[in-house]
Amino acid sequence: YTIQKADKKTMEWFTVHEQYRRLQCSVSELVVGNEYFFRVFTENLCGLSEDAGMCPKSVYIQKPGTEYKPPSYRQHDFNEAPKFTRSLVNRSVICGYNATLSCALRGSPKPKVMWYKNQMDLSTDARFRMFSNHGVLTLEIRKPCAFDAGTYSCRAVNTLGEAESECRLEVRAGL
Repeated sequence: YTIQKADKKTMEWFTVHEQYRRLQCSVSELVVGNEYFFRVFTENLCGLSEDAGMCPKSVYIQKPGTEYKPPSYRQHDFNEAPKFTRSLVNRSVICGYNATLSCALRGSPKPKVMWYKNQMDLSTDARFRMFSNHGVLTLEIRKPCAFDAGTYSCRAVNTLGEAESECRLEVRAGL
């Protein structure tokens, strides 16, 4: 075999081995950071073959110590039990005017939120509207009366735990 190399930039062919008989070879004097093509001619008593077998891709000579290995990061678990970042606060409201109770909550997966008055579920009472906007929870009490005074609580539950916040609501007679 006759083995030749060509630098990708110049594409000039140089013979690196002549009358080589083995199936593998090592080529020296390659410049680090350059790309090379190689081709092989077969040789017998009649001479060199007309066409050479050529490698389809170039070979890049890597500079030692320049291989970038990105750091491996531990996958962070953002799941957390519900936690109130702002608790409910005691309120005193005037009878007949809509009132709101608000608190802020975080948790992942998203917690299920339930509102209670004196430990009774408010989800089926049409006089109460519940809102959730980016973790801010609001309970709207439509036209409260003296009967609506009491202890209100907001309870949040997810697969990792639960949290509860409560407050007192006082309803004063109108002026």
